[in-house]
Amino acid sequence: MRISLLAGGLALLICAIGGSVVFTLFEFNHFAAIEDRFDGACSPVSGVAGPEDIEIAPSLGRAFISSLDRRAASDTRGAVFSVLVSDPLDSDNWRDRTGGEPADFRPLGLSYFEEGDTRRLFAVNEASNSVEIFDVRPDGDLVHLETVRERRFTSPNDIAAIGPRSFYLTNDVNAGRRSLLGKFQFLARSPTGAIFHFDGVTTRVAADGLRFANGVTLNASGARLYAAETSGRALRIYDRDPASGFLTLAAIEPLPAAPDNLTIAADGSVWIGAQPKPLAIPVAERNENILAPSLVIRYADAMGGESSISEVYSNSGSGISTSTVAAVSGGKLLIGALYDDKYLICDLPNR
Repeated sequence: MRISLLAGGLALLICAIGGSVVFTLFEFNHFAAIEDRFDGACSPVSGVAGPEDIEIAPSLGRAFISSLDRRAASDTRGAVFSVLVSDPLDSDNWRDRTGGEPADFRPLGLSYFEEGDTRRLFAVNEASNSVEIFDVRPDGDLVHLETVRERRFTSPNDIAAIGPRSFYLTNDVNAGRRSLLGKFQFLARSPTGAIFHFDGVTTRVAADGLRFANGVTLNASGARLYAAETSGRALRIYDRDPASGFLTLAAIEPLPAAPDNLTIAADGSVWIGAQPKPLAIPVAERNENILAPSLVIRYADAMGGESSISEVYSNSGSGISTSTVAAVSGGKLLIGALYDDKYLICDLPNR
């Protein structure tokens, strides 16, 4: 009797675990069919390892790209490249612009700030859970100015600059995305992500309760802040008071894929690099022959009216695997990825 009860309980436990696994796979789109679809033409630019984030500097005609070989050793140093959008094959584009500072540097999210003659590039440094601030020279070279650390930056991901040394920063999960608990928080879609506001002196929580807080950006006026919820498959939209920096949640827009980095185009639209099947990413990390699909989403914010979401680029992974960012400069679309040794530069179709 006891054996039969034990066997029955074990069978129920196995069924429960199996059901949870299947439910999670469905929730993260793992069984979806991904089609190759884009109305323009794309060309790969090779030799840039893990181009995770891309920031456009319109006045310089450049794109800054954070680069890191994430399949290499954990102490591998990353780089920031400065690419002429009009001439992506210029030989000077493949040079790390940081001058080797800081020495321990594994960049993630980037943000470009310009006001008058002041130009800054902010970079999230996952090597030290910090923010690096660089002065930007007219030729695209970077001079390291300072490092900003805070004990609550346990898993910083992306950044949106609002001044020469002030910013918003996403912290994806409070346990740290590399920890076992952090991975569970991602899978469980736990609302432990937060957005921090650093005003140049003090740090405070500007928003919390996000399900893996990822990409963050502001519109041109600074009155709206957009944040990606990766495990929540959503875009959070906040009204921002430019004077105080306080955020008020205005809307949560569901998305067809797990969003990563966000950028703002000249027309005010939000461009989103996304992963249709985020659970395929760990497999792709371990095996470079395994491809994970990519999706680029455009969100047009009507600011109180009827907003729109459109899928601009969809690929099974053969064009680019695990897309993380999409940035628009003129008629060009640049797409970065987590593990590929390349990024794409695409000609956008006329709208």
